[in-house]
Amino acid sequence: MTDEQAAVKPEGGGWSTLDCLEHVAIVETLSLRRLSTQSVELPQEASREREPVLYARIATRNGKVEAPELVQPKGRYTTISDAVGGFLDARERTVKWLENCDLDLRRRAVEHPALGTVSAFEFVLVIAGHTARHAGQIQEGRRRKAPY
Repeated sequence: MTDEQAAVKPEGGGWSTLDCLEHVAIVETLSLRRLSTQSVELPQEASREREPVLYARIATRNGKVEAPELVQPKGRYTTISDAVGGFLDARERTVKWLENCDLDLRRRAVEHPALGTVSAFEFVLVIAGHTARHAGQIQEGRRRKAPY
């Protein structure tokens, strides 16, 4: 995919590949900030039952979700390299925080803007699922525009 192709929005509206990459970089950054600064202790470990369901719900592209204005793409990136780099920088900060985190994430809670209160562990799954969701969106766009 060329940078020019990555900038093309789908027919009928929606986000370009560059828009999706910018959005996941923004969400990753803001999610880590929320996770690292706003979690609160739970009196007991959160149940693990809904973790796989929550991830699947976020990662699959069943139904369109309108992103809040704060995380809407603004055209920050003009190349795939810059956009992927922006996301990878944000993801690296998340991974480093998780590697150094000494908290029991199942004994912490975080407010998610759309889902309400979730365990910090679930919040990490939401971060991962969100990226997977938009990777799927990019793949769908590539299939519609193929061949490159």
